[in-house]
Amino acid sequence: MDAARLIKPAALRPGDRVAVVAPSGKVDPERLARGAALLTDLGFDVVTPRAADSHPYFAASDAERRRGLVEAFGDPEVRAVWCARGGYGVARILPDVDPAWVRRHPKLCIGFSDATALLQFLVQGAGVAALHGPMVAHDLLAARESGTLDHLLAIAAGDASWRIEVPRTIVPGEVEGPLLGGCLTVLASLAGTPLAPRFAGAIALFEDISERPLRRIDRMLTQLRQSRMLDGVRGVVFGTMPECGPADDLCATIEDCLGSLGVPIGFGAPVGHGPVHYATPLGVGVRLRVGSVTAAGEAGVLEGVEPLVA
Repeated sequence: MDAARLIKPAALRPGDRVAVVAPSGKVDPERLARGAALLTDLGFDVVTPRAADSHPYFAASDAERRRGLVEAFGDPEVRAVWCARGGYGVARILPDVDPAWVRRHPKLCIGFSDATALLQFLVQGAGVAALHGPMVAHDLLAARESGTLDHLLAIAAGDASWRIEVPRTIVPGEVEGPLLGGCLTVLASLAGTPLAPRFAGAIALFEDISERPLRRIDRMLTQLRQSRMLDGVRGVVFGTMPECGPADDLCATIEDCLGSLGVPIGFGAPVGHGPVHYATPLGVGVRLRVGSVTAAGEAGVLEGVEPLVA
């Protein structure tokens, strides 16, 4: 990844306009209203998606979801584009979005899960840094309750002093580099497409939920390796991976699949799917320290090195 080419979007602060978009699955209107109300209470000027036609499992047709996304990025009054929820569908609409146009209209984009494809498109396709974090109609209220919403808003405003514990070490070591990644299932599904991630020179973030039995995790990690997407990766950090099997078994599978990469690997960061979800910046520098390089008794850490925004 060419760090010199990366554009950092403008910082997000109370008073700014936030456009909530629904580029993936159907959105519960009550959950959307509660999440939007929370952002309004925090001082943001919130614009929510307009009602769309009925679709069995998407928030709207491909054309409508694409139009909503492009309009949000093209609106000069909008400072941030915040995904409502995940599910499935955003990869269907991205081939018809021009990354050069998005680069001319850079905005902070926030989301995770299925939005991993959108964040990947922004960071490596358009060269615009993004924020992997809680979504408006999914887990934003839980983030407020757990205290992680303050963490997200601090990163969105320019704070680079954040730290997230990484409680388990698979391969010890310390490394710095831009952070890339997100939902493992989505990333594996991008193999062989123009959106396929390239982790050379970067620290890879992988998180997921309900991917069991363990052979499914093995299959996806093997796919990433055999597709050469992990060539040149500097380090790997996993989320808590709820409902993906016992942690000991997961770590053993990860070591079997990725240990020969010879890079630091940590597990169990409270990132992504799970009851506690800390936001992480994508595209900008972070530091991963796990194992023997940490002080005695101290958990490993993923920590900020440079701000996400300008």
